[in-house]
Amino acid sequence: MSNKTGQLINLYTHRIATTDKPCFICNKYTRSVLRTDNGLDWFYTCESHLSDRGFATPILEPEPEPKLLVVQSTKARIPQKDNSSESKSDPDINQEKDRSNDSTKVESKQQEEKEEEREKEKIKERTEDKQQITTPKSLEHPQPPKPTKPRQYKLHSNIFYLREDKLNKKRQKVEAQNILSKLPSVPKNSLH
Repeated sequence: MSNKTGQLINLYTHRIATTDKPCFICNKYTRSVLRTDNGLDWFYTCESHLSDRGFATPILEPEPEPKLLVVQSTKARIPQKDNSSESKSDPDINQEKDRSNDSTKVESKQQEEKEEEREKEKIKERTEDKQQITTPKSLEHPQPPKPTKPRQYKLHSNIFYLREDKLNKKRQKVEAQNILSKLPSVPKNSLH
């Protein structure tokens, strides 16, 4: 009984029971139950009473923001030659080198262009693969809604007072039974 003693807290969790019992307010049979987290108090109530602001106020929990997958596009980074490495001190030597290398430059440029095109195609294939991998299947096929957590409610002050009063009367009745069991019994024999 030590776990049942304690302060009643005005925070009730909505649950669904397996059996129908009368509602605390209107005595209609219902399966909807409001229960404290410590199990000290619980009672049946209709769903319609839960939407009544004069009975209980729902406590809304902040919903976590949905996490979206970000697909980053990767661009091909093509290394460019740095012409600053060539010596700029002697322009005549550079011109001669340019003339001799013209034929090789044309061939190398064509090869570089082919390599660049191949790299671009590979990168496109990679990004398409990444997009297919990172695209969640849940966006393509919507899933049924996840079961929500039980809602929590705060009772109106008058209703909470009724619950506290009922709990106090129950405690007093148990204490009275304990005291009565300790008292001596009434004599059954006649005095004559």
